[in-house]
Amino acid sequence: MKVFVDPREPVFIFAALLRLSMPSIRLKDFAKIEMGALGKDEVKIELQREAYTVKLLNKLWERYGKENIEQPDKKIIVVKTDPLKEMDAMGELVIDEPQQEVLDRLIDAIALRIIPEGFRVRKHELTGSYVLFVASEDTLKPEWLAKGKEILASLREAEHA
Repeated sequence: MKVFVDPREPVFIFAALLRLSMPSIRLKDFAKIEMGALGKDEVKIELQREAYTVKLLNKLWERYGKENIEQPDKKIIVVKTDPLKEMDAMGELVIDEPQQEVLDRLIDAIALRIIPEGFRVRKHELTGSYVLFVASEDTLKPEWLAKGKEILASLREAEHA
């Protein structure tokens, strides 16, 4: 991470390389998914960890409708749907994206807490591998944007050295 501030000009540049390798959390990672009661079109989900229950219920309500979701027990959820068509897809359902949460918090920290107050003119780039913010209280100058790219390039070179 590098930060550049020029006391003669109102410019703030923040560049950082990201090393986020947290995988998405899928339903199959924390629950057992099986066919429901014999002769019924339903899928039974048995939770092994309850930490994602709220997010899971919201995803299931969105996908299958609230009227098709029952929770007879805190660790059991029954989804009224065709088990042959839905069981595999349900297991792959992404419930949480830890990497996205980290990125959101990072952007919030930079935009609201790190960039100097009054620096409302901003340009940012965010990818899975880096973040670059250039901010000022004036119109952004092309040389400031170029300086940001230069700082980012120096970080990448240092990483491979």
